[in-house]
Parts: sequence; structure tokens; C-alpha cells
Amino acid sequence: MDCESVEMNAGEIPISFLSKGAVIRGVLHRPAGSNGVGVVLLHGWSGNRLGPHRLFVLQARRLAALGYHALRFDFRGRGESEGETFSVSIETMVEDAQAAQTAFRAATDVKRLYFLGICSGCKVAIGAAVRCSGIAGLALWSAEPMGPLRVPSQRVWKSWHALRQYARKLMVGETWQKIWTGRIQTRFVKKALVAHERPAAEEIRRETEWLKAFRSFRGRLLFLYGGNDPDTRVAAQGYAAFCMQHQLPFHMHEIPEANHSFYSLCWSEEIMARTERWLEADPAVSSRGAL
Repeated sequence: MDCESVEMNAGEIPISFLSKGAVIRGVLHRPAGSNGVGVVLLHGWSGNRLGPHRLFVLQARRLAALGYHALRFDFRGRGESEGETFSVSIETMVEDAQAAQTAFRAATDVKRLYFLGICSGCKVAIGAAVRCSGIAGLALWSAEPMGPLRVPSQRVWKSWHALRQYARKLMVGETWQKIWTGRIQTRFVKKALVAHERPAAEEIRRETEWLKAFRSFRGRLLFLYGGNDPDTRVAAQGYAAFCMQHQLPFHMHEIPEANHSFYSLCWSEEIMARTERWLEADPAVSSRGAL
């Protein structure tokens, strides 16, 4: 039994489904009274279904209390899902998201479905949204620039910022304990520090194709950023320009001083509350006030 299983609340059940032959495992949050809307949460490159500092757990439970079904799951090669970490890519994550929304619809009564992603999970949300029909909208937390929205100079700053963050973490004894016990995937840390400086041509090509197809997406869009995230300036400007150019309805907000993963109780509270209010502004859900 994993450490999360003993902490699950009533209405939270383990769920598994197949993606390209691999077993994907997650947790389905079921509300006492459903509003017919579901949210699939997509973690980042080096994360798992808990989300950073268990942010996905808290958000899913809050959504269930509001009447939403919510699904958290581990991508292939992460957490409890099958698959080798070295074979993981954004493309395989998109495939897993497609399989997740299919399994989610089959297991619940949801009529409208949203993706909620953080960091690389936002790229996955966009890639999956152009392949899946009937996606009502995307809530994108700390969405990274992708395809033609990338700026080379920003990658150098991001590497330096990430290096400083990890250097501080290495001064904490708990970090070394996690490394030695395998709870930190050093392969993914290396990618966070170095690999994004040299994006593969195939990766750029695929992201460009997703953005091209995304021009016709007419679901609702929410972008939330932290003011202390090195991606915010370039990413927020890029996505805002893209949405306006292609007449995509969107809402964007920056939380001052917040970092990439919103590591503060007040930042976490704000990002969840804004997401909830945005969701409840959907005509299919009873509105509880403006953003």
C-alpha cells in the first residue's frame, strides 16, 4: 500500500486504466452530489499525481467538495504507473492524458471535461486538447512557452534560476536523504537544469504542430503565473499574444512574488480559489461570483 492510500478520504477511490499497453494508476475523487463537470489534473515533468507540495491532492478534494469529479494520475514512468522513465516524453504524456480522459468519462457521469495542468503538464493539456473532442477548457498553471513561443535567451536565465534553486535545496539534509532513498529522480533534475537549453528539433516541431491546431480551440482558457517564475514574462506575453491573434477567449493573472510551484500557503490558496471561481463561471455550473 502506498503512503497516499491510507490518507484517502471517503469518495476517493483508486483507479487504473491502460495507455499504450501500460497500466496507469491514479485516484478518482467523487463528489457527494455531482454537477456533471470533471477535471483531469496533469502533473509536471518530474512530478507525480500528488502535485508539488501535495497541491493536486488539496485542489482535487476542494473540487469534489464543490460538486466536481476530479482525477489525478501518474504518467507512465512516474509514481505507481508502469513504464520506464527513460522512455518518457511529452508525447507519451499526451497519450496518457488522452487515455485518462477516456477512462474518466467511462467511470463517471461528467458531461463537461476540463484539463488542469502545471508546468510541463500545461503542454500536455494543449497537446491532448487538440486530439480529444469535447474539452470544455484548460486551466494552465505556470505554463511554459512552447514551439515558436520559446525565446533562446530565456532558456539561459531559466537554467541559472533552476541551478540556484537546487543549490539551496542541497544545503538541506532532507534533500540528500531523498536522493539516497531514490525519492528524487536525478535524471529529471538533470533535465530541468540542462536539457531544456537544447530542445530537440522533433520536440519543437511537435509543439509547433500542437499550437497550430490549437488555433481552432474554442474552449475556455485560464493562465495563472507567479511573479517570481523565470518563465512568466516570456510565457505570459507569448500566450496572450497567441490567444488574441487567434481570438481565443482567455483569462490571465499573475500572483506577485509567487514562484513556479506556488510554494506558500497564501499562493496555493489564491491559485486554487481563482481556478475554482473560473470553473464556476462556466455556464453549466452555478456561478459563485466574478474573478
